Amino acid sequence: MSRTAPFRRLFGLAVLVSVMLGWGQASAETKQAPPSLDHIVWLQGSTARLNPIVAFLKEQMPGIRHEPLDTNAVRSWQMIQRGEPACRPSTVRTRAREAEAYFADTLLALPPELVLRRDKLHLLPRDAEGAADLGRLLEQKRLRGAYARGRSFGDMIDALLAAQQKNKNPMLADYATVAWGDRMRDMLAKDRTDYLIDAPGALAQLQKLGLAAEDYVSLPIHGATEPLVLGIACPRNPWGRVAIQAIDQALGTPAGAARLREITKDWLDAAGRERLAPQLEQFFQRRSKPLNPG
Repeated sequence: MSRTAPFRRLFGLAVLVSVMLGWGQASAETKQAPPSLDHIVWLQGSTARLNPIVAFLKEQMPGIRHEPLDTNAVRSWQMIQRGEPACRPSTVRTRAREAEAYFADTLLALPPELVLRRDKLHLLPRDAEGAADLGRLLEQKRLRGAYARGRSFGDMIDALLAAQQKNKNPMLADYATVAWGDRMRDMLAKDRTDYLIDAPGALAQLQKLGLAAEDYVSLPIHGATEPLVLGIACPRNPWGRVAIQAIDQALGTPAGAARLREITKDWLDAAGRERLAPQLEQFFQRRSKPLNPG
């Protein structure tokens, strides 16, 4: 064997390692290149009317094509989980969802309530303040309950419901409905369930169905006292990070905070705005600047 053969092999190996390191560095740089943002699919319960927050973003981000897509709560969140180039406005922000999506905060909402047929009120366990004790209610299995699948009611209530579904509680049903659960109140009206977990204002919606409000009662839920933070959710991937940062920059201005304050007047009634007045003021002060999510 030639004396130079080992040196040739060593030199060849060094060249190969150098090439591989160079390829790895180039590959890493390619992976780090941020994706372009030229199109956002907006996931809405109904596209008959563009979400007002999306309408504002459309004004502020004219270089991006904004495409509304009519979908229900279940499918819309599945699209977020799959990492599709889509964002969901007016989404309740929870710890579980933060693991799957980036958020740009937009609104505050009152905590959910329990809407019950009044003739079942005597069977409802309540705390000392009269709030519905949802934990005991689910354990007792004396009343039929329902809620819209894919909706969130905050960390505490979501955890309670998930545990009951895991244990296959026969007295609790979740339904995938059109839009984001608006037709659940029909089930209550038709005596297909005894109670719903719903957003405040459900009694007013029952009245719109032509039903007597006195036949139903709406109660706060024990432990669910803090307002819910709503936001725009985009997938937790490189595209979602670019999208949420652009969205947050557009919202994080005095004009953005002012528009969200106006939208809140439609989102909350006068009583709700009065109840959340201190939190709303702090929220809009923060929202007048970029929050730099992600």
